[in-house]
Amino acid sequence: MRASTVRAVRKKVLIYAIVVVGLIWTLFPVYWMVKTSFTPDALMYDAKPSLIPTEVTTKHYKDLFSQTEFMTNLKNSLIVSLLATLISLFISIFASYSLTRLKFRGRKFITKSIIICYLMPAAVLFIPMYVLVSKLGFVDNKYGLLIIYPTFIVPYCCYMLLSYFKAIPGSLEEAALIDGCTRLQTLWKIIFPIAAPGIAVVATFAFTMSWNEFLYALVVTTSPSQLTAMVGIAGFKFSDSFIWGLLMSSSVIASIPALILYLGAQTFVIGGLADGGAKY
Repeated sequence: MRASTVRAVRKKVLIYAIVVVGLIWTLFPVYWMVKTSFTPDALMYDAKPSLIPTEVTTKHYKDLFSQTEFMTNLKNSLIVSLLATLISLFISIFASYSLTRLKFRGRKFITKSIIICYLMPAAVLFIPMYVLVSKLGFVDNKYGLLIIYPTFIVPYCCYMLLSYFKAIPGSLEEAALIDGCTRLQTLWKIIFPIAAPGIAVVATFAFTMSWNEFLYALVVTTSPSQLTAMVGIAGFKFSDSFIWGLLMSSSVIASIPALILYLGAQTFVIGGLADGGAKY
């Protein structure tokens, strides 16, 4: 066998080995979460737990559905995440289009400021945000999160959409304007269909950001009926005690909406991320 062929085989084997290790590294925590959610309490604290479950129980899921308000928390997360995503996309699409197509004073400064706003840590802002929500009368109300979430979702969406809109040739809009379309008609009939994959990618990540957010939800909501899923999961920890069965089963349930969203938008995510690589 030639030396070049041997090197090619070794390279391919190395690549496959790296991929396998990466998959195990990524998927093992998910597997362990699912396994633990079906593990009986008697086997939960074994000194040497087995990789393959020897006994399976659905008690943790039954307790989760019947003895906790987690499904209400899950519904709250769905409502808040969907509304926050829609509001943020509505604002971001018009803002990004204006920044890429219209010429006005301060446009470059606003564009560069967007990423700075996105990088602002939540720990710095949660007290002012709580004061704002309190003044507006939305304390202990899940809808108060709709005031806060767009403040960090909109900068992210704008930053991403700037690349997609910048990559669309301006000649298409010029032709539409010459044919009598208004700016809004051009945006709706020309830009929006072309940028749809990019918008789908941004919507996916915007939903995930809302879904996984914990700090603001913990500060703003306190009643069990108003908590989001992430705060509800954290509620299964008491001092230094962990209710592992409820923690793992609720984590599995909370992962399902995001998993369905990513699987449904997989084609858009793969294509859209590549299209969004244009530097603004």
